[in-house]
This record gives sequence, structure tokens and C-alpha cells, in this order.
Amino acid sequence: MAVRKRGREPIRLFKVVGVQVDIDYSWLGIFLLLFWSLSAGYFPSNYPGHPLLMYWIVGFIATLLFFASVLIHELTHAAVGNSLGEHIDRITLFIFGGMAHLSGEPSSPDDELKIAAVGPLSSLALALFFWLISNALSLGEASLWTAVFQYLAFINLALALFNLLPGFPLDGGRLLRAALWKRWGNLQRATAHAADWGNTIAWGLIALGAFQVLGGRLVGGLWLIFIGLFLRAAAAGGYQSTVIEQTLEKIRVGDIMAREPVTLDRDLPVMEAVENYFLKLGHGGFPVVTDGRVVGILSLTRVSECPRDERTRKKVGDIMRPLDASIEISAQATALEAMRKMNEENTRRLLVVDSSDTLIGLITLTGIARFVQAKSQLADES
Repeated sequence: MAVRKRGREPIRLFKVVGVQVDIDYSWLGIFLLLFWSLSAGYFPSNYPGHPLLMYWIVGFIATLLFFASVLIHELTHAAVGNSLGEHIDRITLFIFGGMAHLSGEPSSPDDELKIAAVGPLSSLALALFFWLISNALSLGEASLWTAVFQYLAFINLALALFNLLPGFPLDGGRLLRAALWKRWGNLQRATAHAADWGNTIAWGLIALGAFQVLGGRLVGGLWLIFIGLFLRAAAAGGYQSTVIEQTLEKIRVGDIMAREPVTLDRDLPVMEAVENYFLKLGHGGFPVVTDGRVVGILSLTRVSECPRDERTRKKVGDIMRPLDASIEISAQATALEAMRKMNEENTRRLLVVDSSDTLIGLITLTGIARFVQAKSQLADES
């Protein structure tokens, strides 16, 4: 499943071909739950007569290979997306599987189709791969290792089929959106239609889960309800994100930036900056200017990283983030470009400068959010 990025900071693991792999804290819970259910339930019930330790060994290996399969599914999204020029630099494993984080919407319906289709195809390929291994290792019906690969073949097939459901933001929903986008030439309309399908499928899963709970299948029923609730929220959030991006794509930074922002002198003691600016004005950061030219930006995060006993002797220039391309933007850039750059550079504000490094404004994530909120309210009134 490929989505756009935001949210709580996950646990960073490693990089694969330039793509950062993270895990959400919820993943730890589902990993332990799946490990326990396989080791203490599925394998002992279906393949009795083996030592207890053996069930926990194969359960652990099956759990690892399942999440490796999810990771491969997401990596194929990232690989195809990046080969097409879309920016996918992070994957997060979480309670319901995984997410490949796109920095924005695909640039065309054809790109959307290719990025979405490769995920289920990779899961189908993995299902075939594990099925062939299970046949090659078949040492009799009671073989636990055969059972492990049969289970992995089944779960990857189930993963592919689930992701092909035509509800946004599942891969099937993105395929539907790509087809509608190509037909109508309107991304927002296509997203709304695919998100409606996602909402319908979500309610179907919730209803099915409720029936299972009433029928005595508590764990399976609750699981379907949770997936349905997640899909419903993701469908709504995906549509809202598309609307926001479409709005911001039409707005220039110069139209919504804060003009003549309050600035700090690089020789100002950090303690004075805290007392007279951060605490009194309540802003999260200030441009730093010397001799009329901007030289950097000081954020509250940088101040908090400076030990309290050093704030009297240290100057703003000592701890500021120096001016470079990562924290500056042109007034002619779109607000969407500004928001994406903030995400990529892990900052909440950008300096708007001209060709001579003269500060002409400041654009912040909060300012963009306020603009979107005001735009939404005014649209609701009309």
C-alpha cells in the first residue's frame, strides 16, 4: 500500500537501496501476537506430535518471513516509484502491514497504475515462490517446514487479493483511481470515487467482523473490525490529502508567506532570544539576520538542544541552522513544493529569500495549515 507521509515518528531500522525502513510501535504488538498465535495455536493444532520448542522455532521463522514478504511488497512500490521519478524514500511497517511513503501524488495516471500494480504482483510471485519451496521440501504431511512455506504461500496470496480490493488507499483502489483519472482527467474526482469505494469496503469489513464476533469468533472478528476502521480513516484521509495538495499546487509561496517576519541578530545571546522572543512572541523559530542579509534560522528545537547553563554565553549564531538550500525557497515556488520540502528537510519553516540572500518572508507549516483551514471554511460557506 503506497501512501503519503506524516504522523508519529517510528523506529528507524536500516536502508535498502536508498529507502529507509522503519517500524511503527504498533508493529511490535502484531509481531508478538502473530508469533504467539502461530507457535501456540496454528502449528500445534494442525501439525501435532512435535517438540514444543520446535513449534516456537518455526513460528518465529514464519513470522519473520511474513514481515519480510510485506517489506518486499512495499519495496517494489518504492523501486518502481523511484524509477518513474516519484519520490519514495521511506517505508514503515505497522500493525496492518506496511506503507511506502510518497512525497506527493503520482505525476500521471500511468505512473499511479504501475506503482500500485507492482505490489500485488510481488505478493503473487512470493506466494508462488513459497508454494514451490513447500513442494520441494515436502517430506510427508506432518513436516513442520513444509507447513511453514505452505502458510507463507497462503498468506502472500491473501495479501495480494486483499490489496486488490478496489478501495482507496489499497492498491486495488489506486488502480481504480488511475483508471478513472485517465478517463476523466480529474485527479480529485477520481480520488473521491475511489475513496467512496474504500469507505464501502471498510463498512463491509466492519459488518463482517461484527457477525464473526456474534458467532463466537472474537479474535478474527475484532481483527476485521480494526482493519475496517483503519481503511475507513485512511480512505477519508487520502481524499483530504489529495484535495489539500490540489489546493496548494495553485498557490504561490509569496501569496501566503509572513512578510517582514521578526528576526534575530546572530550576536544576540541565546538566553535573551529565549526570554524576549520565544517566550514573549510564542513562535517556533526566527530568521537570523546580520548586516541586512539572512544567515540562518533558529528554531525552538535548536534552543532546547543547547544546555541551559550555556545559553547565557552562547550566541544565536552558535546554535542556529546556517542558511543553505535546504531551508530556503523562492517566493515563486508553490505552497505544495514548500510543504514537501519541509517534510523532506525535517523542518517546520522555510526562509523566503531573493537571489541576493535578502529575506523577503517566512513560510511555516502552521501558516500553510491555517490557510488550508480558512480555504476549507470559506468553501463550506459558499
